[in-house]
Amino acid sequence: MQAATLPLEMAPGPRGAPLFGSLFDAWRDPLKLLSEGARDHGNVVRFKIAAFHYVLVSGLSEIQHVLVKNQKNYTKSRSYQGLKLVLGNGLLTSEGEYWRRQRRLAQPAFHVQRLRGLADTMARLTGEVIARWKALPESGRTFDMHDAMTRLTFRIAGRTLCSSDVEGDAQAIGSALTVALHFANDYVEQLVKLPPWLPLPKNIRFRRALATLDGRMYRLIEEHRAQSDHEGDLLGMLMSATDEGDGQGMTPRQLRDELMTMVLAGFETTANALTWTLYLLSKHPEVARKLEKEAIAVLGGRAATFEDLPRLEFTERVLQESMRLYPPAWCFEREAVEADELGGYSIPAGTTIAVCPYVLHRNPTYWDNPDTFDPDRFLPERSTARSRFAYLPFGDGPRICIGKGFAMMEAKIVLAMIAGAFQFDPAGERTVEMDPGITLRPKHGMPLTIVPRTATIDLAAKT
Repeated sequence: MQAATLPLEMAPGPRGAPLFGSLFDAWRDPLKLLSEGARDHGNVVRFKIAAFHYVLVSGLSEIQHVLVKNQKNYTKSRSYQGLKLVLGNGLLTSEGEYWRRQRRLAQPAFHVQRLRGLADTMARLTGEVIARWKALPESGRTFDMHDAMTRLTFRIAGRTLCSSDVEGDAQAIGSALTVALHFANDYVEQLVKLPPWLPLPKNIRFRRALATLDGRMYRLIEEHRAQSDHEGDLLGMLMSATDEGDGQGMTPRQLRDELMTMVLAGFETTANALTWTLYLLSKHPEVARKLEKEAIAVLGGRAATFEDLPRLEFTERVLQESMRLYPPAWCFEREAVEADELGGYSIPAGTTIAVCPYVLHRNPTYWDNPDTFDPDRFLPERSTARSRFAYLPFGDGPRICIGKGFAMMEAKIVLAMIAGAFQFDPAGERTVEMDPGITLRPKHGMPLTIVPRTATIDLAAKT
């Protein structure tokens, strides 16, 4: 049957300026633009963004087609060019046979038995944060929780990825990464992409930031090479990995790109997930009390261990529900290599296809009361009939996030321990805004007030 063509002049979705269509709306509020487009125009919506073909898919069969059934026809979109300037050719940005080889080399490092040995480190560093927070005077118990979670997950990333205490580098690397990611995001949005080597102030700041990141990544690799035993962390596992086909390992540049990718994924997205979770708990004290009860019942006042994870069932549901409402990877894109059909519409080659978990996770077709914070919607009896393609915090298909198990283990350990030790209250009446850049961050930080609970985590317990 002949596929129906969706005429470009229809430009379904919110209308923008006549020349650029939805471009200005996308810059101003992409979450609103995409949400209204899916609500008003259905499962396949074409937005007129300058001269580009941009299609949002929200139907489960269409998403499955793009991510799984016909995934070979869909590569990473041109939007990843900006991120590639920062991360290089790592797992997040690479394609084809090169990506498959890198995935084979990296996969064993994320096996559950490998992750088991990292749980103690996560718990120990979380315990140190709890001890510092408990020592704060009452006047110092209101602070930016996003900054606090970023620092904690950055330390965890340093210890678990490369056995390095990066706390001393946190400010320099954090600042450099912020500059680099903002540059990458702005680069994607430029209609005319100016080469990064041009001596413009913004480009100079970016190159300095990238030099800081490169210097630290290569130094970590060289420090590892000088160690006699470096296989206990993820970088050591990558350095020791060899391809079954050619017996070759990763070059220094490949290691740099994978390490940079893991550093970003290992703390940025987890920090965002934990921040949004604590924000939701501050707004829903009844959920926070239930979470506290589980933490005390399972942990009994001690630090969490790998063996505790299966029993932290409500903790996991709270995190799942938080990532439904505020998915750190709020949107990802593919590009059609050849012409295709989605939902009865023809898709020309070169079309950018957007899958937006933020929109998908709030779609009333798939979720009852989608704007309500309800962790128990992830109980088995309420989840069995739900398609896996309705919930995509880590993506799906061959490109599903390789660090999913690592991220969930870390988030469960951190959340259970701090929820058992503190109550989190809103700080003031300020409206929290979202910043949908490369990840979904709070726009102006997340000020919360911590209140120590009577039950405590035994920081001396063996972790």
